[in-house]
Amino acid sequence: MGRKLFSRIAILAATTMVFSCAKKSEDTTATSGKNLYIASGQCNSGLGVTTFGTLASSKMISKVNLSTKANSVVFDLAAEYQGGFFAPETGAQSIVDNGQTLLMLAENATNMGDRKIFSIPKTNPFNTVIYASDSNALTQVSADITRSMVLNPDGTVLFSKTRAIEKLNTSGVRIQSGANAYVNGPGGTCGTSTTFMSALATTTPTTGASAGKIIFAHSGTTAATNRIGIVNKDGYNVVADCHNGYPVNSIAISNDATLTGPASMDNTTSANPTAMVYIPDASSPQTTGKLLVAYSGPTSADMSNSTEFNHGIIMYTVNQTATAASLDTSAGGTILYRDSSIAFGISAMAYDSSDNSLYVATASQPGVTNQLTQSYGYKVEKFTLDLTASGTPKLTLVRQSNKPFLERSSFTKCISSMTVGD
Repeated sequence: MGRKLFSRIAILAATTMVFSCAKKSEDTTATSGKNLYIASGQCNSGLGVTTFGTLASSKMISKVNLSTKANSVVFDLAAEYQGGFFAPETGAQSIVDNGQTLLMLAENATNMGDRKIFSIPKTNPFNTVIYASDSNALTQVSADITRSMVLNPDGTVLFSKTRAIEKLNTSGVRIQSGANAYVNGPGGTCGTSTTFMSALATTTPTTGASAGKIIFAHSGTTAATNRIGIVNKDGYNVVADCHNGYPVNSIAISNDATLTGPASMDNTTSANPTAMVYIPDASSPQTTGKLLVAYSGPTSADMSNSTEFNHGIIMYTVNQTATAASLDTSAGGTILYRDSSIAFGISAMAYDSSDNSLYVATASQPGVTNQLTQSYGYKVEKFTLDLTASGTPKLTLVRQSNKPFLERSSFTKCISSMTVGD
């Protein structure tokens, strides 16, 4: 163990040193400011793309300075921390910014004792501590793979797992809806959503509320199981707690300005929603917002957008009141980006509201069904979002020298989650 650990640390140190030297001429400005934090664990690039599990992943959290692009490791799950060592199969599944710390949802379907939420100090990650370990929520069942995590304004945490959505209070204790998980087996138009809760987001809380409505994505191999659901902020206990649910191929979609190509999904399999970002409206954040959903192909035959839409980003409008929420199906969804040579097998997204930048993690081998064959890391593309644009694209790719914002590396096998923070 000691020899392997020393070797891993030495390799990381050498990699960081070489990277820093190569970037030195560009890093003469201040390196403080915002960073893109990147988690590596079990990826979801759609059911049609074979990608990294936790054991084969980089098993770390790294960061990229948004101004200088300086890259460094924040927390290596293969290294020792004050609590000891993680099991070798443990990966960083989801991360959220929490001021001076990062919250990390860890996943391990083999040694499930590591299936916890950890608080990682950004300046001293060795002092990482357990934030939540309630085994009733962080279920010790191998099939209950943890997926996506959201931090509510009131400090409570929501996270999705294969079959449900759990909520934890500020002490890390499970909050139930009735006798079940906070959202468990939702019915009505929100069902059936009990085999792959792939992504999670929340709306802005309405007046007097401490949390927003819960938006979830569910992935499957049929059109009926690829869906978006919106649930009561107080969880799901009865059918009325499902505000609305939609098979994603039931919502009409159209191309944004200048985009061309088929504007429909396969009627049989649809497309897999893999990641989501919710952006509240600037003038009326408590009543409306935009939901950006990343999609990927549900089967190995769905590796392009040539005959139907499989890979890319679609935007929907969300309307809400204190007691209801829905997607604006009359307006339909707008395909913001569909170039699968750039955005293929999207696994994570993060939005920076300060400059309207959207960061998108994608597989680095477009069109390749098995991303493990060459074992390359994922890459990150940067876009700017202009919701006021008319006649020009709302989502614009930003590249320097025709290179991704972050190129693939040993740090990015693969990218399970991203967040923007100081």
